[in-house]
Amino acid sequence: MKLILKIAVTAITIFYGLVPAIADLNETHLFNPLWSQHARFHGTWFLAFAAGIALIALFLIWVRDDVFLPIAFGLIFVAGFWVAMVFGPIYSGALVDENGYAQTVLGLDSNMFLFSLVGVFLLILGALARRVSRTGQ
Repeated sequence: MKLILKIAVTAITIFYGLVPAIADLNETHLFNPLWSQHARFHGTWFLAFAAGIALIALFLIWVRDDVFLPIAFGLIFVAGFWVAMVFGPIYSGALVDENGYAQTVLGLDSNMFLFSLVGVFLLILGALARRVSRTGQ
């Protein structure tokens, strides 16, 4: 069970460390000529930070045999999305750039769908990790 847990946490860590970079390295995000240079700077900073945290998490999972901290990192990553979403109206933020296009999954914005799914998955993995640590299996 512990190996399966490590593999699952690894998969979700790779997801949050790599997928945003793949999704944002295009004309609707980092290469959008309508974005200010400063906004692109922050976008790049965010992607580098996410990738760096994911690398540290992978080290913790496979070298330090720790899944709790990587799960916490993932939950913080997901929480950051929801903070940006909730406070978007205050700073005129939006889920989709006016020059981009909205993608949906099951009628929900794809980001909302994926970050909800990742968050739920991480909570389940956290509960499983707690159970495994108690039983030693």
